Amino acid sequence: MSSHDDDAAAHQREAEARRAALALYDILDTPAEAVFDDLVRAASLVLNAPVSIVVLVEEQRQYFKAAVGFEGPEPPLAHSFCAHAVRQHDLLVIPDATRDPRTVNSPLVTGPPFLRFYAGMPLVTPEGVAIGTLCVLDTAPRALTDDQTFILTTLARQVMAQLDLRRALKERRTRERRNAAILESAVDYGIFATDLAGCVTSWNTGARHLFGWSEAEMLGRSADRVFVPEDRILGTPAREMETARTLGRANDERWHLRQNGSRFWASGEMMPLRGEDGAHEGYLKILCDRTAQRRADEAMRQQTALLQTVTDHLGEAVFRLSLDGAITFANPAAEAMLGWAEGDLIGRNLHAIAHHRHPDGRPFPEAECDLIQALRAGTALRHRETVFFRRDGTPIDVVSSNAPIIEDGVACGAVLTVIDVTERKAAGARLRRSEERLALALNAAGMIGTWDWELATDTVYADANFARTYDVDPDRAATGTPIRDYLRNFHSDDLPVFQAELDRVLSGSGADGDDFACEYRVLQADGGHRWLLARGRLVRSPDGTPLRLPGASIDITERKRAEERQAALVELGDRLRDLQDATAIAFTAAEITGRTLGLTRVAYGAVDASAEHLDITRDWSRPDVVGREGRYRFADYGTYLPELQEGRHVVIGDVTTDPRTRTHAEVFRALGVRSMINIPLMERGRMVAVFCMQDDRVRAWTPDIIDFARNVVDRTRVALARLRAEEEQELLNRELSHRMKNLLAMVQSISTQTMRTATDVETAKEVLAGRLIALGQAHDLLMGGALGSTLIGPVVRGALRLHEDRPGRFRLDGPDLEIGAKPALSLALMLHELATNAAKYGALSCETGHVAIRWAVEEREDEAHLTFSWTEVGGPAVTAPTRKGFGSRFIERGLAGQVGGTIALAYPSTGVTCGIVAPLTAFQADG
Repeated sequence: MSSHDDDAAAHQREAEARRAALALYDILDTPAEAVFDDLVRAASLVLNAPVSIVVLVEEQRQYFKAAVGFEGPEPPLAHSFCAHAVRQHDLLVIPDATRDPRTVNSPLVTGPPFLRFYAGMPLVTPEGVAIGTLCVLDTAPRALTDDQTFILTTLARQVMAQLDLRRALKERRTRERRNAAILESAVDYGIFATDLAGCVTSWNTGARHLFGWSEAEMLGRSADRVFVPEDRILGTPAREMETARTLGRANDERWHLRQNGSRFWASGEMMPLRGEDGAHEGYLKILCDRTAQRRADEAMRQQTALLQTVTDHLGEAVFRLSLDGAITFANPAAEAMLGWAEGDLIGRNLHAIAHHRHPDGRPFPEAECDLIQALRAGTALRHRETVFFRRDGTPIDVVSSNAPIIEDGVACGAVLTVIDVTERKAAGARLRRSEERLALALNAAGMIGTWDWELATDTVYADANFARTYDVDPDRAATGTPIRDYLRNFHSDDLPVFQAELDRVLSGSGADGDDFACEYRVLQADGGHRWLLARGRLVRSPDGTPLRLPGASIDITERKRAEERQAALVELGDRLRDLQDATAIAFTAAEITGRTLGLTRVAYGAVDASAEHLDITRDWSRPDVVGREGRYRFADYGTYLPELQEGRHVVIGDVTTDPRTRTHAEVFRALGVRSMINIPLMERGRMVAVFCMQDDRVRAWTPDIIDFARNVVDRTRVALARLRAEEEQELLNRELSHRMKNLLAMVQSISTQTMRTATDVETAKEVLAGRLIALGQAHDLLMGGALGSTLIGPVVRGALRLHEDRPGRFRLDGPDLEIGAKPALSLALMLHELATNAAKYGALSCETGHVAIRWAVEEREDEAHLTFSWTEVGGPAVTAPTRKGFGSRFIERGLAGQVGGTIALAYPSTGVTCGIVAPLTAFQADG
């Protein structure tokens, strides 16, 4: 490209920039204005020039805004001296036009008015664009002195200052009109302003809808009238203004009063209003009706209270507390929630380890704790929100409920259930922030879109947020886009509703007059949709002709989906209540989940004993999708099985890209699966079932979807647990009978042997009482384990508790593992006999003595064996007994006969020892 072409392109760019800049000032072809006339006259007089002009240069012409000494129309741009001045952006002086090649042939020089001298100072915008000049001309050659140059430059700046002032006023009026339209269209919000005394100075349409009073009825009246009487008595309105003044904003959530006397619950925000000089002039208050949300929250709380009766298989933390607050039972969910190892919570004070301080770090004495007070008073508490602390100090938001344990009419403890609601509260906070419509109305957080629909041309001017929602280019939306570009993304089912509301507003019929309001869906690029609430107000000409429809759109997708999912949960509860078949329960849960979330397939499957296969008896699938009942091997579909076995959800948005499934993409393609969620069901740390949700498109599985699915799974699990409970009741009755017979037989054996070897009645009573107490404590542990196996650690500690007169008497070392009911009873009685003898004659009979108790699992003869040892240390010298009583015979024969192992009881002088070796399977058998 030649340099001539480059110059032409540069001139063209300058001309386009000049045209755009002139449009901002709206100055061309306007009537004469005294301020500009005065400036050109001053330039003519001070510089002693017969001609002085304010010239604005367009692409094809020049326009004289003010002129002195020049008659007739503006000369063509080709003859303009100023066209040269605007190109160089600096003062242009031509001392003699007949000698300058740029002007020598100009008709203004060669003919009337025979100009010879020119001096022009460019008028430059803040953006650096020269839009014209202030120039002086003469018919005789001359030059400018330094003083005259300064005067011309200064006057040119004054001209530009007047132009900038005109532009600023224009832009301010435009902003004020737009802001007024937006605020008046935000009819979901009550927005009003007050003076410093709290009297209303403005009242928008939303406030009229919310409270019932019109603007005329509220102007000049105190805003206190919207507060309920009890808040007025407490001085809440004044306190709110004081908070807004000192902190810059005051948030509240409380009951408010309507004109008809009814009350509504609203969240509000107040902020100070300040003038252009920064002076405090009044307050702005914005309110949003949250009554429906409050009622929904109350309904949810009631539902949560009902679910709290479910036992630990729902994943809730369950504690049994003694009257002094000590933990006597904690389920695995409780240990996991608080971060303690298995069994380590037993015996610890719950308040001291998990509820000992406030969230801000202040101490929280037991005397101030509602849970402790209810425990000691034997009263129940429901749905009490508080903060617990994990072992590492991490706070957890929880909801707790306790039920007193009453025995013989006296409270002896309580069962406490605790639910971790940290994520739920965080989600609630996010939802509340998204519902603060004030932020939306002020274009914050990108959640609101504003538009201005010009009806005559069907052109919509919109902000970037609004445009992106409809998949319209934001830059095009700002300059105006046909309405059809937005309507093409409407859900087809909602177009008739939108058109009907538009027709009503345009016709002026209906109670709401020119107020427009419509809820509809907008299709998104991923195939989903978003719910929008559009509100606006029609602008008419003086003769009533519709001109424009400005307004704002609010994303109500979460609210709509929450309503759909809440309805689905209600339906699920109603249908599950009457079902008596496990397959029907699982299918009902799958069907409601799939229909509500718009999925391809949903199934509830059982995990086999190997934990490698999933058995699906019946699944739910979309009408156009084939069902897939049968057995499935986890390894054939990816590498996520370990996550399921650990109780974690597997959430995959795209099976073709997720590292856990992408190598099995072909298998999923054959099943028509592109995204999925698998939620494991855990019982006692083992995965027993999986709830599978699948879709044939890429999905962004949001936390609310996962929460909904977990809710469905929990309710389904409750229904299945109800069936299992009925089936297990008969088995439990038979087990109770069996245990009772075994217990009575052992009591009979202990009593017979004790009485047979006793030397007198008092000795027999003392020995028999101790043995029966040990037997009772061991049996309590079995009862806590639902009459089956129990952990060896609690058995050992329980058997020795009577003899632990100070810390350190018994030093235990060994892993916690399960043992059967009969071995547990025999082990407890054996330890009681050893401890009794040690207290009378051995290590426990002196202050310095103690007993070391150790157990471990060892491989012997290709089979796991349990080794158990008792060693007395620091006691008096030991001599072997001359004869063996029942206790010694029971130690050597009772447990050995039970587990089929060997027991070695020895009497070295340093202290009694007892060693036990038996197959682990015998210890874990339940006779």
